[in-house]
Amino acid sequence: MTDIDRCDVLILGASFAGIEVLHQLRRSRAGRELSVVVVDRQAEHGYIPLCQERLVERLPPERSALATADCVALDPHARYVVGEVVTFAATDPGGIVELASGARVLGRYVVIALGSVLAPPPALPGGERLLGYKLGPEFAASRARLAALLGGAAEGAAPGAPGPRVVVIGGGVSGVELAGELAHLAQVRPAGWVAPQVTLVDGGDRLLRGLCGRAARQALRALQRQGVDVRLGTRVVQVDADAVELRAASGVAERLPCAAAFWAGGVRPAPLLARMALPHTSAGWLAVGPTLQCFVDVSVARPELFACGDAVRILGGTGEWPTMQRAIECLWQAKVVARNILRLASRPSGDPRGPAPLRPHRLREDFAYGVSIGARSLIAYGPVSVDLGVLGVWFRRFLMRQYFARYGGPRPPTSAARAIGPASTS
Repeated sequence: MTDIDRCDVLILGASFAGIEVLHQLRRSRAGRELSVVVVDRQAEHGYIPLCQERLVERLPPERSALATADCVALDPHARYVVGEVVTFAATDPGGIVELASGARVLGRYVVIALGSVLAPPPALPGGERLLGYKLGPEFAASRARLAALLGGAAEGAAPGAPGPRVVVIGGGVSGVELAGELAHLAQVRPAGWVAPQVTLVDGGDRLLRGLCGRAARQALRALQRQGVDVRLGTRVVQVDADAVELRAASGVAERLPCAAAFWAGGVRPAPLLARMALPHTSAGWLAVGPTLQCFVDVSVARPELFACGDAVRILGGTGEWPTMQRAIECLWQAKVVARNILRLASRPSGDPRGPAPLRPHRLREDFAYGVSIGARSLIAYGPVSVDLGVLGVWFRRFLMRQYFARYGGPRPPTSAARAIGPASTS
């Protein structure tokens, strides 16, 4: 067993929420004096809000990924650990993690920002055959599978012959965007690819259930104009190697042959969360209070454990708060966490006044949504939805560039990242 490495702030997870906590800490003099260790299984992170464009190579993946480890390495008081968290235990104060490499890190303050996984329900027969595209390893595998499928189908294909069928499961924002990007390959695609036939399947009676009815109707029309076969009121009941088994609300069953099927029907808690001896919701998410502390009981005297981002659900007031599960919400929560850590650090241990009062996260339920649908794009705000055409696509890429600028921009990974113990990307 290796020695324990100690730091002021230990951040588990370096995607949107985790890296933003570090960014917010460094904005103040007190925060720049804290030593920080960031742990993540990936050295770089693709820009998740545009992962559909990255998957079909409409947006070059190498120019839409943040070299997270290199960015952290520029900070003289921060270190980046590429490794797999095996165990986590709360201590007094803070918490300690052990990595697959055997390295152990103890943080005075701990931020858990491990996100979520894009995966179907375990009970779906053949669900393991469905492709995900959110995180690094699964994104790379799905991108390679799609390139091989569409590139291979082009070899020897007759002009005008239909391409292989690709099925997208889930009619929320992610599924609509992925179906739109796949359909857009009929207009613009990498050299040597053919355009796929695209089917979008959703069990509800409309698309984009989280948005207004006008947005749902606009999205349906945009997809159908681009040739997408939209199956509403239809569920996938089994996934085979070369087909998906469908069942309509009427009870009619159908076997739909396809070359690949993508899961866009929702996320689940990362498996590691279940192994953490911390409060959980009934669905398995980490339960936090409005101040984003893992102990939702405000009377608990150990306030050093925080969690934010997709991994958490906030409990307070009348129950569980709604969540957008969007990158912007991760950034808002990270700002609250950083400020609360600085408030706690402003009082020494054993201060007779007790821990400093903390700020709560503010619930925002009326933020605008942008939805890219291949050649079209929508922006929805409450009951209003406007079709922006290609302008919305450009604007979302502009937001990506602004985000990268906060950390120095996307760069190829280098050996500059410092790690504790042997690196592990398992």
